[in-house]
Amino acid sequence: MFGKNCTLATWAAAGACGVMLAAASAEAAGWGSLKGRFVYEGQDEGGDVKVTKDVEFCSKTPLADETVEVGDGSGLRNLFVYLYVKRGAKVEVHPDYAAAEATPLTLDNKACRFEPHAMTLWTKHPLEIRNSDGGVGHNTNAQKLVANPKFNEQISNDRPTVKKFEKSEPLPTEVACNVHPWMTAILLIRDNPYMAVSGADGSFEIKNVPAGKQEFVLWHEAKGFVRDVKLKTSATDRKGQVELTIPEGGVLDLGDIKVAPAMLGL
Repeated sequence: MFGKNCTLATWAAAGACGVMLAAASAEAAGWGSLKGRFVYEGQDEGGDVKVTKDVEFCSKTPLADETVEVGDGSGLRNLFVYLYVKRGAKVEVHPDYAAAEATPLTLDNKACRFEPHAMTLWTKHPLEIRNSDGGVGHNTNAQKLVANPKFNEQISNDRPTVKKFEKSEPLPTEVACNVHPWMTAILLIRDNPYMAVSGADGSFEIKNVPAGKQEFVLWHEAKGFVRDVKLKTSATDRKGQVELTIPEGGVLDLGDIKVAPAMLGL
């Protein structure tokens, strides 16, 4: 309907026309969801962590290497799936996400580990970094950030340290605690909400993705980009990327996705 009313009488009118047409196109594209479950074909690689600092306190709770975690039903935990967006490009965001904007997400120093170990963060959300370990001191070192300012701060027991990020990081980023060298977490920061990290049973879901052909990336801290993972009729390439078609008004369910140890460099 916009085509009948838009003319090239003035550049301003033409610009307005373009905006209306773009909005109509985005609306017409529709939305769909992506889900699946990563199944690990090997054994849990985690071993016990050697506690070398604040031994009495940090030994109260068993600590294990969290690099490769295998949970319920051989589910592979902490594998990131996120929408690939070309540099300088933007993606339409479903209105349902607006309700969650500005809601802080939490990275906690708890029982001498980061909770969660792996997390996603849309730039619309502030990050609250907390210390729930009473009198034990922690710091959060984010020197590996690329697109956002680096930081390394002591984390108080009294109140959280709040960080706000403006740009997408090109890859998931490691943060660490220098006081307790076994403590690391992986943080994926993006300027859109279309990302997920697999849970304890290996499952993930990304809702309300723009429908149609989209590129997604698979990444795991043990290897980085996860290549040669078969997803229905496609497989990830050397950069962990794969093209998938998101059905309008539906769900693309990838089912159980097998991940061999060699895919994680093991």
